[in-house]
Amino acid sequence: MNNNYGMTPEQASREFDALRREATKLERALEEKLARYQQLAQRITVGDPSTSEYEQRSSLLDVEAGVGTRKGFSKKDTSMEEEEAVLSADIQRTISTMTDLLNTRMAPAAERTGRSQHSLLVKRYREILFDCGSDFKKTSAAVQRRREARELFENSAGPSASSHDPAMEQLLRERNAVENSMQGANSVLNQAASVRTELRSQGASLRGVTGDHGADRRQHSRG
Repeated sequence: MNNNYGMTPEQASREFDALRREATKLERALEEKLARYQQLAQRITVGDPSTSEYEQRSSLLDVEAGVGTRKGFSKKDTSMEEEEAVLSADIQRTISTMTDLLNTRMAPAAERTGRSQHSLLVKRYREILFDCGSDFKKTSAAVQRRREARELFENSAGPSASSHDPAMEQLLRERNAVENSMQGANSVLNQAASVRTELRSQGASLRGVTGDHGADRRQHSRG
């Protein structure tokens, strides 16, 4: 018996199953690319842990002197920027492909089968796509903010920077205030950690001394 779409229930189910497998492949590919993108974004926004403090300071000096690679970018920065652009475009293509699959092919196929579980599965894929898209937008926005802050710093440090731009000076003052606050907080935390370590060491020493005195007293009483 054919349905209203000229297909038997078996044909409609086989069609939907094929589309489901395709959607699953796109889902896994999207999640894998998004995970790579988030890791890359963390290196761009927070800093590459493989970069030493000396290299980071040298890069900043290059920016201030206007001699860094590509307007002050180090080679590593440039490579990460290029990788981010390629991966970002790839993620957007995958999101577009999966959106088209769900809306133009999979949802109509679910209607042809007439099964509620198929409609629920389409809804689940749409929720996954929405979550991945939201995560990508948030991560991409963080990368863009980091890029804008770095370009602002380069423009202010470069030879062509205008030292009489009130808006630029205000942004730089706010940026410096935030960095100083973070440095102050880190300093306080480091001091607290040092004090805690020293107190633990003193406590261990006192416990050792107390134990020695107790042993002496017990030996004296036995004598």
